[in-house]
Amino acid sequence: MDSAFSSVSLRTKIRMAVALMWALSGLMMLQPKIHSPLFVSDILAPPAEAWQPLGIQRLLQAADTLWLKAPMIWPDVIAALEIGGALVIAWGHNTGRTVASFVLVIWSVIVWGVAEGFGNLFNGTGSLLTGTPGTAFLYAMATLLVIMPSAWWENHQLVYRVRQGLGWLWIMMAGLQGLPGAGFWHGPRLAEVFGLVTMDGSEPSWLQASINDGVMLSFHHPLMTNLFLVLIMLAVGIAWLKRWRYAFGLSLVVMAIIWIVPQACGGIWTGIAPTPGMILPLLIFIAMARDDLMGQQPLSERIQVKPS
Repeated sequence: MDSAFSSVSLRTKIRMAVALMWALSGLMMLQPKIHSPLFVSDILAPPAEAWQPLGIQRLLQAADTLWLKAPMIWPDVIAALEIGGALVIAWGHNTGRTVASFVLVIWSVIVWGVAEGFGNLFNGTGSLLTGTPGTAFLYAMATLLVIMPSAWWENHQLVYRVRQGLGWLWIMMAGLQGLPGAGFWHGPRLAEVFGLVTMDGSEPSWLQASINDGVMLSFHHPLMTNLFLVLIMLAVGIAWLKRWRYAFGLSLVVMAIIWIVPQACGGIWTGIAPTPGMILPLLIFIAMARDDLMGQQPLSERIQVKPS
Protein backbone atom coordinates (compact mmCIF):
# COMPACT_ATOMS: atom_id res chain seq x y z
CA MET A 1 0.00 0.00 0.00
CA ASP A 2 2.77 2.42 0.90
CA SER A 3 4.59 1.60 -2.31
CA ALA A 4 1.46 2.19 -4.39
CA PHE A 5 0.76 5.49 -2.61
CA SER A 6 4.33 6.61 -3.22
CA SER A 7 4.08 5.72 -6.91
CA VAL A 8 0.78 7.56 -7.34
CA SER A 9 2.27 10.60 -5.61
CA LEU A 10 5.32 10.55 -7.90
CA ARG A 11 3.10 10.14 -10.95
CA THR A 12 1.05 13.19 -9.96
CA LYS A 13 4.18 15.27 -9.40
CA ILE A 14 5.61 14.28 -12.78
CA ARG A 15 2.31 15.07 -14.50
CA MET A 16 2.23 18.53 -12.95
CA ALA A 17 5.89 19.07 -13.88
CA VAL A 18 5.13 18.16 -17.50
CA ALA A 19 2.19 20.57 -17.49
CA LEU A 20 4.41 23.33 -16.08
CA MET A 21 7.04 22.58 -18.74
CA TRP A 22 4.51 23.09 -21.53
CA ALA A 23 2.92 26.15 -19.91
CA LEU A 24 6.29 27.90 -19.66
CA SER A 25 7.10 27.06 -23.27
CA GLY A 26 3.73 28.36 -24.42
CA LEU A 27 4.17 31.61 -22.53
CA MET A 28 7.63 32.07 -24.06
CA MET A 29 6.06 31.91 -27.54
CA LEU A 30 4.25 35.16 -26.70
CA GLN A 31 7.47 37.16 -26.44
CA PRO A 32 7.34 40.17 -28.82
CA LYS A 33 10.62 39.36 -30.54
CA ILE A 34 9.34 35.95 -31.63
CA HIS A 35 6.87 37.79 -33.87
CA SER A 36 9.80 39.51 -35.61
CA PRO A 37 12.19 38.34 -38.39
CA LEU A 38 14.83 37.72 -35.70
CA PHE A 39 13.10 34.47 -34.79
CA VAL A 40 13.67 33.10 -38.27
CA SER A 41 17.22 34.39 -38.71
CA ASP A 42 18.46 33.38 -35.24
CA ILE A 43 16.34 30.32 -34.32
CA LEU A 44 14.81 28.65 -37.38
CA ALA A 45 17.44 29.31 -40.05
CA PRO A 46 20.65 28.05 -38.31
CA PRO A 47 19.62 24.34 -38.19
CA ALA A 48 19.02 24.41 -41.96
CA GLU A 49 22.55 25.66 -42.50
CA ALA A 50 24.32 23.20 -40.18
CA TRP A 51 25.60 20.67 -42.74
CA GLN A 52 22.28 18.84 -42.84
CA PRO A 53 21.55 15.98 -45.26
CA LEU A 54 19.79 17.34 -48.34
CA GLY A 55 16.36 15.94 -47.44
CA ILE A 56 16.41 17.39 -43.93
CA GLN A 57 17.76 20.69 -45.22
CA ARG A 58 14.85 21.03 -47.65
CA LEU A 59 12.38 20.14 -44.90
CA LEU A 60 13.80 22.86 -42.65
CA GLN A 61 13.79 25.43 -45.46
CA ALA A 62 10.17 24.59 -46.29
CA ALA A 63 9.24 25.12 -42.63
CA ASP A 64 11.01 28.48 -42.60
CA THR A 65 9.10 29.54 -45.72
CA LEU A 66 5.80 28.48 -44.18
CA TRP A 67 6.55 30.43 -40.99
CA LEU A 68 7.32 33.59 -42.98
CA LYS A 69 3.86 33.48 -44.56
CA ALA A 70 2.27 34.31 -41.19
CA PRO A 71 4.99 35.26 -38.66
CA MET A 72 2.52 37.24 -36.53
CA ILE A 73 0.00 34.39 -36.26
CA TRP A 74 2.06 31.21 -35.75
CA PRO A 75 3.46 32.15 -32.31
CA ASP A 76 -0.03 32.81 -30.93
CA VAL A 77 -1.38 29.56 -32.39
CA ILE A 78 1.50 27.59 -30.88
CA ALA A 79 1.14 29.34 -27.53
CA ALA A 80 -2.57 28.46 -27.43
CA LEU A 81 -1.80 24.83 -28.29
CA GLU A 82 0.91 24.45 -25.64
CA ILE A 83 -0.79 26.37 -22.83
CA GLY A 84 -4.13 24.70 -23.54
CA GLY A 85 -2.47 21.27 -23.52
CA ALA A 86 -0.72 22.10 -20.26
CA LEU A 87 -4.00 23.07 -18.58
CA VAL A 88 -5.70 19.85 -19.69
CA ILE A 89 -2.76 17.71 -18.52
CA ALA A 90 -2.80 19.44 -15.14
CA TRP A 91 -6.53 19.55 -14.42
CA GLY A 92 -8.39 17.65 -17.12
CA HIS A 93 -10.00 14.24 -16.76
CA ASN A 94 -8.17 11.06 -17.78
CA THR A 95 -9.41 10.97 -21.39
CA GLY A 96 -8.62 14.65 -21.87
CA ARG A 97 -5.12 14.19 -20.46
CA THR A 98 -4.49 11.30 -22.82
CA VAL A 99 -5.66 13.24 -25.88
CA ALA A 100 -3.74 16.38 -24.89
CA SER A 101 -0.59 14.36 -24.26
CA PHE A 102 -0.78 12.60 -27.63
CA VAL A 103 -1.35 15.93 -29.41
CA LEU A 104 1.67 17.50 -27.69
CA VAL A 105 3.82 14.44 -28.44
CA ILE A 106 2.90 14.68 -32.14
CA TRP A 107 3.58 18.42 -32.06
CA SER A 108 6.98 17.79 -30.45
CA VAL A 109 7.96 15.32 -33.15
CA ILE A 110 6.96 17.83 -35.84
CA VAL A 111 9.05 20.55 -34.18
CA TRP A 112 11.94 18.12 -33.74
CA GLY A 113 12.01 17.52 -37.48
CA VAL A 114 11.05 20.82 -39.12
CA ALA A 115 12.59 23.25 -36.63
CA GLU A 116 15.46 21.40 -34.94
CA GLY A 117 16.66 19.23 -37.80
CA PHE A 118 16.23 16.11 -35.65
CA GLY A 119 18.63 17.53 -33.09
CA ASN A 120 21.59 17.32 -35.50
CA LEU A 121 21.64 13.56 -35.04
CA PHE A 122 22.08 12.91 -38.75
CA ASN A 123 24.72 15.44 -39.78
CA GLY A 124 27.68 14.15 -37.76
CA THR A 125 27.96 17.35 -35.68
CA GLY A 126 25.59 16.57 -32.82
CA SER A 127 26.63 17.49 -29.28
CA LEU A 128 24.84 17.77 -25.97
CA LEU A 129 26.44 21.21 -25.70
CA THR A 130 24.37 22.44 -28.64
CA GLY A 131 21.14 20.65 -27.77
CA THR A 132 21.43 17.16 -29.25
CA PRO A 133 19.34 14.95 -29.25
CA GLY A 134 16.90 17.85 -29.49
CA THR A 135 14.78 19.78 -27.02
CA ALA A 136 11.55 18.80 -28.78
CA PHE A 137 12.53 15.12 -28.67
CA LEU A 138 13.03 15.34 -24.89
CA TYR A 139 9.71 17.18 -24.54
CA ALA A 140 8.00 14.31 -26.36
CA MET A 141 9.62 11.69 -24.13
CA ALA A 142 8.66 13.59 -20.97
CA THR A 143 5.06 14.00 -22.17
CA LEU A 144 4.76 10.27 -22.84
CA LEU A 145 5.24 9.71 -19.10
CA VAL A 146 1.78 11.18 -18.52
CA ILE A 147 0.05 8.39 -20.45
CA MET A 148 2.04 5.41 -19.20
CA PRO A 149 -0.14 2.67 -17.61
CA SER A 150 -0.69 2.85 -13.84
CA ALA A 151 0.82 -0.62 -13.37
CA TRP A 152 4.14 0.60 -14.74
CA TRP A 153 4.27 3.21 -12.00
CA GLU A 154 3.07 1.02 -9.16
CA ASN A 155 5.70 -1.70 -9.60
CA HIS A 156 8.48 0.87 -10.25
CA GLN A 157 9.28 -0.53 -13.70
CA LEU A 158 8.88 2.91 -15.29
CA VAL A 159 11.29 4.71 -12.97
CA TYR A 160 13.75 1.86 -13.49
CA ARG A 161 13.53 2.24 -17.28
CA VAL A 162 13.87 6.01 -17.06
CA ARG A 163 17.03 5.64 -14.97
CA GLN A 164 18.45 3.17 -17.49
CA GLY A 165 17.48 5.39 -20.42
CA LEU A 166 19.05 8.43 -18.77
CA GLY A 167 22.29 6.52 -18.30
CA TRP A 168 22.44 5.41 -21.91
CA LEU A 169 21.55 8.93 -23.09
CA TRP A 170 24.62 10.36 -21.34
CA ILE A 171 26.81 7.57 -22.74
CA MET A 172 25.48 8.21 -26.26
CA MET A 173 26.21 11.93 -25.86
CA ALA A 174 29.76 11.07 -24.74
CA GLY A 175 30.14 8.99 -27.91
CA LEU A 176 28.95 11.83 -30.14
CA GLN A 177 31.24 14.26 -28.35
CA GLY A 178 34.22 11.98 -28.98
CA LEU A 179 33.55 11.20 -32.65
CA PRO A 180 36.67 12.14 -34.66
CA GLY A 181 34.55 13.20 -37.63
CA ALA A 182 32.63 15.76 -35.56
CA GLY A 183 35.79 17.83 -35.22
CA PHE A 184 35.44 18.55 -31.49
CA TRP A 185 39.08 17.59 -30.90
CA HIS A 186 40.14 20.67 -32.88
CA GLY A 187 40.20 24.15 -31.39
CA PRO A 188 38.19 26.11 -34.00
CA ARG A 189 35.36 23.55 -34.11
CA LEU A 190 35.06 23.13 -30.34
CA ALA A 191 35.26 26.89 -29.81
CA GLU A 192 32.45 27.26 -32.35
CA VAL A 193 30.26 25.05 -30.17
CA PHE A 194 30.73 27.37 -27.20
CA GLY A 195 30.18 30.42 -29.35
CA LEU A 196 27.07 29.28 -31.25
CA VAL A 197 24.71 31.28 -29.04
CA THR A 198 24.23 34.74 -30.47
CA MET A 199 24.57 37.27 -27.65
CA ASP A 200 22.81 40.58 -28.24
CA GLY A 201 23.92 42.40 -25.10
CA SER A 202 20.81 41.52 -23.09
CA GLU A 203 22.58 38.72 -21.22
CA PRO A 204 24.19 39.34 -17.82
CA SER A 205 27.87 40.23 -18.00
CA TRP A 206 28.84 37.13 -16.03
CA LEU A 207 27.16 34.92 -18.64
CA GLN A 208 28.89 36.65 -21.53
CA ALA A 209 32.22 36.35 -19.72
CA SER A 210 31.63 32.63 -19.01
CA ILE A 211 30.81 31.88 -22.64
CA ASN A 212 33.87 33.82 -23.80
CA ASP A 213 36.03 31.88 -21.34
CA GLY A 214 34.62 28.64 -22.75
CA VAL A 215 35.44 29.76 -26.28
CA MET A 216 39.02 30.65 -25.37
CA LEU A 217 39.65 27.49 -23.32
CA SER A 218 38.31 25.20 -26.03
CA PHE A 219 40.20 27.03 -28.77
CA HIS A 220 43.60 26.91 -27.05
CA HIS A 221 43.22 23.53 -25.27
CA PRO A 222 40.81 21.46 -27.40
CA LEU A 223 42.23 18.02 -26.53
CA MET A 224 42.09 18.59 -22.78
CA THR A 225 38.67 20.26 -22.91
CA ASN A 226 37.00 17.69 -25.13
CA LEU A 227 38.54 14.77 -23.26
CA PHE A 228 37.13 16.17 -20.04
CA LEU A 229 33.69 16.55 -21.63
CA VAL A 230 33.71 12.98 -22.93
CA LEU A 231 34.87 11.53 -19.59
CA ILE A 232 32.41 13.50 -17.47
CA MET A 233 29.49 12.46 -19.70
CA LEU A 234 30.63 8.85 -19.49
CA ALA A 235 30.91 9.15 -15.72
CA VAL A 236 27.35 10.45 -15.41
CA GLY A 237 25.98 7.71 -17.66
CA ILE A 238 27.80 4.90 -15.87
CA ALA A 239 26.78 6.32 -12.48
CA TRP A 240 23.10 6.08 -13.43
CA LEU A 241 23.44 2.59 -14.87
CA LYS A 242 25.33 1.33 -11.80
CA ARG A 243 22.95 3.11 -9.37
CA TRP A 244 25.78 5.00 -7.73
CA ARG A 245 24.47 7.45 -5.15
CA TYR A 246 26.33 10.45 -6.53
CA ALA A 247 24.62 10.10 -9.95
CA PHE A 248 21.85 12.52 -8.98
CA GLY A 249 24.10 15.33 -7.75
CA LEU A 250 26.63 14.86 -10.55
CA SER A 251 23.89 15.02 -13.19
CA LEU A 252 22.49 18.23 -11.76
CA VAL A 253 25.89 19.92 -11.64
CA VAL A 254 27.00 18.85 -15.14
CA MET A 255 23.64 19.61 -16.72
CA ALA A 256 23.46 23.01 -15.03
CA ILE A 257 26.93 23.97 -16.30
CA ILE A 258 26.11 22.84 -19.86
CA TRP A 259 22.78 24.66 -19.83
CA ILE A 260 24.27 27.87 -18.41
CA VAL A 261 27.51 28.20 -20.39
CA PRO A 262 27.47 26.71 -23.91
CA GLN A 263 23.65 26.85 -24.09
CA ALA A 264 23.47 30.33 -22.47
CA CYS A 265 20.53 29.36 -20.23
CA GLY A 266 18.62 28.15 -23.25
CA GLY A 267 18.83 31.64 -24.76
CA ILE A 268 16.15 32.94 -22.39
CA TRP A 269 17.83 36.36 -22.17
CA THR A 270 17.52 36.99 -25.90
CA GLY A 271 13.73 37.22 -25.98
CA ILE A 272 13.46 34.88 -28.97
CA ALA A 273 13.95 31.49 -27.30
CA PRO A 274 10.78 29.39 -27.80
CA THR A 275 11.55 27.22 -24.75
CA PRO A 276 13.93 27.30 -21.78
CA GLY A 277 15.84 24.52 -23.55
CA MET A 278 16.42 20.91 -22.60
CA ILE A 279 16.81 21.65 -18.89
CA LEU A 280 13.13 21.13 -17.98
CA PRO A 281 12.58 17.62 -19.47
CA LEU A 282 15.99 16.52 -18.22
CA LEU A 283 15.12 17.65 -14.70
CA ILE A 284 11.94 15.56 -14.94
CA PHE A 285 13.94 12.50 -16.00
CA ILE A 286 16.53 13.10 -13.29
CA ALA A 287 13.81 13.37 -10.64
CA MET A 288 12.29 10.09 -11.76
CA ALA A 289 15.64 8.34 -11.98
CA ARG A 290 16.45 9.52 -8.46
CA ASP A 291 13.33 7.76 -7.19
CA ASP A 292 14.73 4.46 -8.49
CA LEU A 293 18.23 5.37 -7.33
CA MET A 294 17.06 5.84 -3.75
CA GLY A 295 14.91 2.72 -3.73
CA GLN A 296 16.19 -0.13 -1.61
CA GLN A 297 14.30 -3.00 -3.25
CA PRO A 298 16.36 -4.77 -5.95
CA LEU A 299 14.78 -5.06 -9.38
CA SER A 300 14.69 -8.88 -9.21
CA GLU A 301 12.19 -8.66 -6.35
CA ARG A 302 9.85 -6.22 -8.07
CA ILE A 303 6.64 -7.23 -9.78
CA GLN A 304 7.26 -7.62 -13.48
CA VAL A 305 4.96 -6.04 -16.03
CA LYS A 306 3.33 -8.66 -18.24
CA PRO A 307 2.36 -7.56 -21.73
CA SER A 308 -1.37 -7.71 -22.33
